[in-house]
Amino acid sequence: MESMHDLEILINSGHRLVILETEREGCFIEGFRRLADRSNKSYFQWTVTQGLLRLAPGYQSQTVNKDVNQLFAQIHSSERAGVYVLVDFHHYIADPVSIRHLKDVFLHSTQHCIVLLAQKIELPEELESMATRYKLPLPSYQQLERMVNDLAVDYLSETNNRLRADDKLVLHRLLENLCGLSFGDAQRMAKHAIYNDGLINQADVEDVAKGKFELLNRSNTLTLELDFAELDDIAGMETLRQWLHVREAIFKRQVELPGGDIPRGCLLLGVQGCGKSLAAKAIAGSWGLPLLRLDFGTLYNRFYGQTEDNLRSALGTAEKMQPCVLWIDEIEKGMSAVSSSDDVSKRLLATFLTWLAENKASVFVVATANDVTALPPELMRKGRFDEIFFVDLPNAIVRQQILSLHLEKRAIDSSAWDLADLVAQTKGFSGAELEQVVVSAIFEHAAKRSHGGIVGDAEVVEPGISLELLEQMAVQTRPLSVLMSEKITALQNWAAERTVAV
Repeated sequence: MESMHDLEILINSGHRLVILETEREGCFIEGFRRLADRSNKSYFQWTVTQGLLRLAPGYQSQTVNKDVNQLFAQIHSSERAGVYVLVDFHHYIADPVSIRHLKDVFLHSTQHCIVLLAQKIELPEELESMATRYKLPLPSYQQLERMVNDLAVDYLSETNNRLRADDKLVLHRLLENLCGLSFGDAQRMAKHAIYNDGLINQADVEDVAKGKFELLNRSNTLTLELDFAELDDIAGMETLRQWLHVREAIFKRQVELPGGDIPRGCLLLGVQGCGKSLAAKAIAGSWGLPLLRLDFGTLYNRFYGQTEDNLRSALGTAEKMQPCVLWIDEIEKGMSAVSSSDDVSKRLLATFLTWLAENKASVFVVATANDVTALPPELMRKGRFDEIFFVDLPNAIVRQQILSLHLEKRAIDSSAWDLADLVAQTKGFSGAELEQVVVSAIFEHAAKRSHGGIVGDAEVVEPGISLELLEQMAVQTRPLSVLMSEKITALQNWAAERTVAV
């Protein structure tokens, strides 16, 4: 085990108090036993139930040393250099007597090393400066793959059934979602997925993603989105689709570049209701990755510095969830350039830019914004994001695709309709407004079909509507491009020479 080699280096280099937080107690005790076989130091294990036990063949537990005072009397009396692994000693760590014992070992017994082993260890401040915390490395993809294979063998021997998977891609996504977890957590989630029905499918991948997110999102600053389509299921955005296709294999590290560069993300600017949020969701859906949504409203805290800490915590969670897509919705509301006196916004911007520059994790950032004038120039320069895309009002071809998609979604057969007049009538409509035309027509149709305009509790109204009703709803709609024509025209003119059209 690679971690035992690192621990051996810490012990042999003279560290006197080592803190080891792990749930794999048995594995590490066995690891210390193997170190004892080749070391000139004596290795001991202590538990409150068994007392002191030398980790070597032929030795029995010294039950007399179950008492803490007798334990440290034994340690001090030993002239040979020893390594003492105290299991679950954190229950005694707040006792002044235990603190004094540990200090005495640290100050006077220069040949000994104390290792405190438990799942979670909080030290008193006076001991923290003396201690060395060993950060347990998370299991690699290859280690997790071996663990799942071992569980599959166990499942076969216990049930006489082989583990099945929908395909290799689903198994790969499951392993990707297990990355970033401790070995114990990953093993529990994988075992649940396997023993549930002996089949690894997309539902198991989503369950693991949700479980992992609940474990890591301690500050509740992120939201895990699971309801999203794929890019092939939305209208238009051909340029964005091709741009992402080129970068998918590189981001997933299926292709390694000489400099180790991976895509950072993109900024989506555009008219409200034209599909920026839908595109962000579709990227995660097409790439088969968890989608984390960051809402700046959840970050703000009245205490100085806490808002930035919340942002750092959210970004840290995203790193642990890698590979993933991080969607920052309406980024201009959290990092605005409008108010020069907004110190919190400035500090958030500085924190985010530093993370963007230093981040090496597989976190693809998709930021969306409606008001380009509110974005600070530091965020817009090349290198922060790989590209800045502009999501404009849909043209005639895309409007017809959007209308057809929303009609099909609601089980309305429009194959015999000529949508040309409706498409022409809806010039300047956003995707959201086109959807509302369909929804309004369905509402109108339902009201006419129901008795007195109200649908009874047990009555089901078919969604069937006519092309004439759709055109009527379109005429009654005043789109945003009319209500705020000056602002939208200014945005389109700004984006024409500065961004890439999706």
